[in-house]
Amino acid sequence: MDSNEVMIKIESLTKSFGRIKALDNLNLEIKRGELLGIIGPNGAGKTTAIRMACCILKPDFGDIIINGYSIHYDPIKIKSMIGYLPEEPNLYERFKAKDLLKYFAELYGVPNKDIDGRIDELLELVGMTERRDDRINTFSKGLRQRISVARALIHDPDIIILDEPTMGLDPATANSIRTFIMKMKGKKTMILCTHYMEEADSLCDRVAILNKGRIIDVGTPRYLKSKIHGDVILKVKIQKSVDLVNFQKKIMQFSSVGAVDFVDGEFLISLKHRNEISDIVDLFNNEIISINTKEPTLEDVFINTVR
Repeated sequence: MDSNEVMIKIESLTKSFGRIKALDNLNLEIKRGELLGIIGPNGAGKTTAIRMACCILKPDFGDIIINGYSIHYDPIKIKSMIGYLPEEPNLYERFKAKDLLKYFAELYGVPNKDIDGRIDELLELVGMTERRDDRINTFSKGLRQRISVARALIHDPDIIILDEPTMGLDPATANSIRTFIMKMKGKKTMILCTHYMEEADSLCDRVAILNKGRIIDVGTPRYLKSKIHGDVILKVKIQKSVDLVNFQKKIMQFSSVGAVDFVDGEFLISLKHRNEISDIVDLFNNEIISINTKEPTLEDVFINTVR
C-alpha cells in the first residue's frame, strides 16, 4: 500500500439547495489508508459532501475522483468501492441478521462460495454472532448500528464512510464501534464525520474543520491543537463587575500568553508555559469565581476556528 497515493480527490465541489449554499468550492485530498475526520457545526455541509462521494447526490459544480474514477462518469464503480454507514441507517425490520447480510452480499456481487464465511467473519467482528438468527426489529439502537457496520463492510470495500456512527449510543456500544474503527485503521481508507471532538482526536490521522460549506482548516490533531498558541489553557470564571477590556490588555502583557478569549463569563487564556500562572491569577484579586487549567483540545480548536 502506497500511503502517499491520493485515494479521494475533491475538486471545487459546490452544491446549493435553493438559496442555501451547502458546499462552496470545496477542495480536499485523502490518502490511501488514511482515516480523515470531518468536524463542523450542524449545517456545515458534512453529510452533503459524503452523499456526493457515495454518488447519492450530484454537485452543481466540481467533481470527486475516487481511485481514478469520477462521480460523474463512474458512479456504479465508485459505489462498489465504498461502504457507507449513514447517520440514520434504514434496515429491513423483518430480516434476520444473517439474512440481511446475505441479501446485501448478493446485491454487491459477492461470490456465493464466499458469502457464508464473510457473514460469519463480520458478525464476529461486530460482536453479534449469537444474534445471527434474530430479527432486526428485536434489536436495540446499538445492535442496529453494529449490524449496519457489518452491512457496510459485506463487500469488503476499499473505502469506509461513517456518518456519526456513535451518535446516541450508550458508552459501551460506542466504545465497541470505536474499537472496530481502530481495527480497520490503516487497512482501509476511512472518512469519519463526528460531533465528538475526543473521538476525532483519538481516532483520526487528520481532521478537516468544515464550516458554511468550506474547509476552514485541516491537519493532524496535534497540529490543529498547536494553533491554540499554547501548551495549556487557563480558565478563569469571574464576577460580572470586572472591566473586561482593561483585564484583557493586562493579561496580554505577560510573555507566556499566546491568546485571550472571553466566552460565557470565563476568560480562556492560552499559555506557552505555566511559569506566570500565579502572577496572572493575582490580577483578578477577589473577582474569581472559579479557576482551572487544561491542555488544548480539538473542541478548543473547533470553537476558536468556527467562531
